Amino acid sequence: MRKTVVLALVLASCAPLAAPARPDAPGATPVASPGLPAATPSAAGASACGVAGAGVVPPDMTCVETVRRDLDGDGWPDALVILADQKSLGPGGGDGWRARVALATGATFEVAFTAEPTLPGHSMIRGFVDADRDGRDDVLVELGRGASTETIGVFGFGRNSLMQATYQDGSKARLLFAGSVRHGAAVECRSQAGRAELVMRGISNYTADDQWDWSESVYTWSSKVLVLSSQRKGSIKVAHPFDPPPDEEAYWSFRCFGLNFD
Repeated sequence: MRKTVVLALVLASCAPLAAPARPDAPGATPVASPGLPAATPSAAGASACGVAGAGVVPPDMTCVETVRRDLDGDGWPDALVILADQKSLGPGGGDGWRARVALATGATFEVAFTAEPTLPGHSMIRGFVDADRDGRDDVLVELGRGASTETIGVFGFGRNSLMQATYQDGSKARLLFAGSVRHGAAVECRSQAGRAELVMRGISNYTADDQWDWSESVYTWSSKVLVLSSQRKGSIKVAHPFDPPPDEEAYWSFRCFGLNFD
């Protein structure tokens, strides 16, 4: 059984948030998110999930979670709202999820994503960290949780719009970590020569009880796009069957610039 690190976050699940004070600056120009109509500034008085200026909740959707954080790097608190339709809240989840950000400037942005339902009382928002080192916090959102693994999506501002991190082929990045006594997966954020990288690792001893087979893929960031830069794999012999490999944490964890999950 792997140790679980409880991350303390200041969250308010579907509870009203105080409207952030807006700086004396013109509103940002919203940009269309892929697959969605162009985001527009919220209508006056519209308050999705009790967040003033966050628009309205569509009739077929439910407010799942809200949190306040500076996401565009201007020093003013913004509001993040997670919405889902009833079908996607059911078994197996679905693609009817939306992440909506209401900036302190008054502009709103929205992006659709796919996820599975969370555990009752469990926050989908796992933390905030500047994963690509662009000077702005990204939001780590739980997209799914299996018997032994968890899947994380990265959301943040890139190219002047709210985006979910993708791979070069356009598919959404789903970062898997944790595992069982026989297999593991890990994610690590790091900086190399001043450039942010994201490393994904996998390991298992299915080939032989006294051998661990591992793989590693290294990505660099281009805005919110992960560009594959290298891949490698190998094996590790251990003295006795089922002995753990050296540096277990490197294969069963999520480590991102001080934000760590095991």
